[in-house]
Amino acid sequence: MIKCAMTHSLSKIQFLLLLCLFFACRQTGIELTDDIAVIDVINNLGKYREIPVSELVTEFEYIPLETNDNCLIGAVYRMLVTSSHIFIQGYVGGGSPGVILPGGATRCYAFSRDGRFLCEIGRVGQGPGEYQNIAGLCVDENNQLLYIESHLTLLEYTWEGVFRRSIRKPQNLDEYPGSEINFVRDNLFIGHFQNHRGNEPVNFILFNDSGRVIKTFDNHIKFERTDNVVSMYDHAMNPFRVSEYIYVKENSNDTLFYLNEQNELIPQFVFHLGKFTYSKEKRRREVRNTVSYIDAMKDVLQISNGLLPMIGTPKNIFFSIQVTAGIIPRPKWIKDDSQFFMLLGIYDIANKNTQVLEADPFSKRLGLINDLDGGLPFWPKYYTSDNELIDIWQAYEMKDLLTEQYFVGHEIKNPQAHQKLKDLLKNLDYEDNPVVVIAKLKR
Repeated sequence: MIKCAMTHSLSKIQFLLLLCLFFACRQTGIELTDDIAVIDVINNLGKYREIPVSELVTEFEYIPLETNDNCLIGAVYRMLVTSSHIFIQGYVGGGSPGVILPGGATRCYAFSRDGRFLCEIGRVGQGPGEYQNIAGLCVDENNQLLYIESHLTLLEYTWEGVFRRSIRKPQNLDEYPGSEINFVRDNLFIGHFQNHRGNEPVNFILFNDSGRVIKTFDNHIKFERTDNVVSMYDHAMNPFRVSEYIYVKENSNDTLFYLNEQNELIPQFVFHLGKFTYSKEKRRREVRNTVSYIDAMKDVLQISNGLLPMIGTPKNIFFSIQVTAGIIPRPKWIKDDSQFFMLLGIYDIANKNTQVLEADPFSKRLGLINDLDGGLPFWPKYYTSDNELIDIWQAYEMKDLLTEQYFVGHEIKNPQAHQKLKDLLKNLDYEDNPVVVIAKLKR
């Protein structure tokens, strides 16, 4: 079924094959084939390509978020976009990467689809409707409800910012609460139990709005640790939605699953990382106070486990690759000497083709080259139910980078859209809130 040499254990391959045969994969919001699709990362490293955004996108819409003293946004951590609302989780700031609140807390703001500030959702504190930190956001579009994930609970709000109730998150046997929560449908949520001990019996869980576990999914990758380690690689990525289907992936696992209508997790994509996968042997050796994170990750490729989320559409998977220096030659556009660097990849589902992106030659920024209106390189942070990809740009970066010299160095296929972008730049101030960028996808 998978005709690619991989360095997984035999038991894991057998498990995936049995799952695929048993569940008989079928059509979802993302096109399915009879086999699990292989996203070939390892054999495309170093084969970088400048990909013009016009291959995927027909036009851009720019939405400057209103700036006032009640919603000053620096660095943006997460965002959700619906047909009527924009929800932003970000650090308090304005005109800079952000001024971090005490304890590193972020805030959640609601804007209208045209960028008008509506309200702050919840606030930092310990009372009803308050949180000490935001661990995640998810939305129920049909009922216009927003859920803020904190450490122990899900806080439910209306889109007008009215607090409704608190939902206690399920806990595993070690009393760690579930994390990476996403709304599924009706009153159902999916979450993840982190495998800190190495032998956690369950990885993903389904639970209802009373906090009761409805279904658990067995963890098939167990190993022994001598310590209870808290590692980013024991987490899962933030789930993403395509149509009515939710996609999930553990950071340490190379397989991307979707949840079907029968509440079964079906393997659909496998990231081929070769010898740079995070094997059980590598996970076993990551023990607190004996092996540093950098040492443990020195020969591991990490897929979308950082600030850049994995995004899916009916045609493509957009993912990031964190590379430890020394695994492959450092790309020419990366000038610093940090331990890690980031690459971006796109998987074309219909053509079964994996591409790793070249940086924009002028700005040295990663993303799809903006050949439509000459703007900044585009990289999606969210996919909407209206078949749109969403990015967000800081106003000060737009002012600094989008100069006449920058425009001369780029192909511009839509002069009218380019003029609109230039008009927008004239009205932006360095201290303004970020600009939400909505890409209309080709059908």
